[in-house]
Amino acid sequence: MVEQKQKKNLIQQVKDFWSGKINLGPSFWVVFMIGGTIVTIPSFIATDEYIDTLGTFGLIALIIYFLFQYSYLIIAYVGTWRSASNYKPKSNQWPWGTIAKIYIALNAIRAIVVLLN
Repeated sequence: MVEQKQKKNLIQQVKDFWSGKINLGPSFWVVFMIGGTIVTIPSFIATDEYIDTLGTFGLIALIIYFLFQYSYLIIAYVGTWRSASNYKPKSNQWPWGTIAKIYIALNAIRAIVVLLN
C-alpha cells in the first residue's frame, strides 16, 4: 500500500514538473543542472574506442542508458522551460525566468551541434 502511494506520488511529481508547477529554483538547479550533469557524465566515457570494445550485453546496456538519458533530458528541458514561463519576478528583481530560458535555448543548441558532430 505504501509502495503504491509512493509510486503515485513520484508520478504526480513528474507530472507537476512536466507542467511547470515546480518552482524555478529547484527545477533549474536540481533537475536541469545537477540531474542533467549526473545523467550525461557517463556519455563522455562512451567514446568510439570504448564502444568498439563492448560485447552484445554492453551494447544493449549502452542503448538503454542513452534512451534513459535522452528521455530524462527532454523532460528536464520541457519542465524547466515551463517553470521559467510560470516564474513571476518581484519588482526590482532580475527576470530569472527569461535568463533561464536563454540558458536552456543555448544549451539545447549546443547539445544538438554536439550530437550532429
